[in-house]
Amino acid sequence: MVEESPVRQLCDETTCPICLEYFKDPVTIDCRHNFCQAYITQCWQEPGREASCPQCRVPCPQRDFKPNRQLASIVEIAKKFRLQRTRGAEALGKVCERHQEPLKLFCEDDQALICVVCDKSKEHKEHKVIPKDEAFRERKKKIWNYLTFLKEKRKEMLSCKQRKENESQMLLEEAEIETQKIMAEFNQLHIFLEEQECLVLTKRKNLSDEIKHMRNKNIEKLSKEISSMDDLIKEMEEKHNQPTSEFLQKLCCLDFKKIKFMTFKGS
Repeated sequence: MVEESPVRQLCDETTCPICLEYFKDPVTIDCRHNFCQAYITQCWQEPGREASCPQCRVPCPQRDFKPNRQLASIVEIAKKFRLQRTRGAEALGKVCERHQEPLKLFCEDDQALICVVCDKSKEHKEHKVIPKDEAFRERKKKIWNYLTFLKEKRKEMLSCKQRKENESQMLLEEAEIETQKIMAEFNQLHIFLEEQECLVLTKRKNLSDEIKHMRNKNIEKLSKEISSMDDLIKEMEEKHNQPTSEFLQKLCCLDFKKIKFMTFKGS
């Protein structure tokens, strides 16, 4: 609870402890406490309840009360005073919608601005209430601390972001260099393989040409020898079929050395 101010004391003195509103037709009972006439009458008329002061519990067997005109006058003055203050507060847009009082207090439990009448109500009776200026300073300081923390974190994140970007750029550059190096090596290898392919194909062509040449040469030679052998066979067949005298006479004409030579080469 906040320290009592004159305005709040005036509000307390002109507020009914039962209805928590300004006194209406205030009356004083035997214990000198004041209440709205309608509410104290209603309270004492409850079935099975002894008449007593709702505030101090002192018995009031006579159920007697007296109009308090002086308090009624003070209530009217308080209302006029509140109206004057309300108009000033309305210009700033800071008036309690319920009680039309300036919002000068802050309820920590409800996290809301309230007026002095709200503070005395049952709704805020057990709540922690502080002046709104104090609440403003505390929250402004808290927000400033959060703001400082967030700015520092943002600075760290920007630094981290820049560092990551630099690292990524460096890795990309290294990767590009390595890619170019690999491409150059593969290009050199490709050139080497093309040269080797050309060399091997040339050797194979030369070998094929040589084989063909030797084949043709041998075939040509063998063809000539076969032709000579055919002639010799024909000659010998003719001699073999000659009569005895002619066969023997011309037998000496056969070149047996040539036959042996051809037979030897053929084997």
